[in-house]
Amino acid sequence: MDLSTARIVRGEDIVAVDQALAEETAAYLLDRVHEAKVVHVALSGGSFADRALPRIIDVANDYGLDWSKVHVWFADERFVPRGTPERNAGQIVTAMRAATGFQAENLHIPAGSDSGLSLDEAANDYADRLNRIIGISNRNRFPSLDLVLLGMGPDGHTASLFPGAAETEVEDRLVVPVRNSPKPPAERISLTFPVLSEAMCCWVYATGASKQEALKLALSGQASRSESPVGHVSAAEEVVVFADAAALGE
Repeated sequence: MDLSTARIVRGEDIVAVDQALAEETAAYLLDRVHEAKVVHVALSGGSFADRALPRIIDVANDYGLDWSKVHVWFADERFVPRGTPERNAGQIVTAMRAATGFQAENLHIPAGSDSGLSLDEAANDYADRLNRIIGISNRNRFPSLDLVLLGMGPDGHTASLFPGAAETEVEDRLVVPVRNSPKPPAERISLTFPVLSEAMCCWVYATGASKQEALKLALSGQASRSESPVGHVSAAEEVVVFADAAALGE
């Protein structure tokens, strides 16, 4: 299942989208914790981490989610020194402090450029952690996340998989080093399509008129992975797009 067959949850504005996403995410996590005991979620940074993630945490707290059972992974991260504002980690760490019972050791942050690791080594280190902590799924040779929550850019990128970049075509790695990103900072690490596609569910967050053309192309199913990375996001069970009227061109 990919974006061309995704279920679309429409909100009139960003507030409505954030609320719908929060309610569905909280309900899903409650069910998964009950079934699987331990849940693995990968998150985007950017506007998702700024706006949607705090609302998800508030609603999940209200629902009584046991956050100690939830592991949080990064869909991508900028390879810059820890503590700098360019890192997604700052947004996500701040948000997760409000999650009742969340364990700091369950927040899996990629290495920064001040870690002593090279960019390639940081990507390999994160892949090793995914394999060691989640393990290999029965469906494929990659770890299986329970839920991936992705944003998207006006150019159709998601995570740090950008249109026209070689990283969009990688099929044999969990995590890739990204160099010369068209959006600064230039160096990043990113989960790959095989890992994203191995997830049970993948939900895409798209708000604002700047996303309209890219979202339309992604939903059409007519673009290649190189042309529209977000259009080729898939999952084992369900792909859902949470979008406001502006992003949908309404």
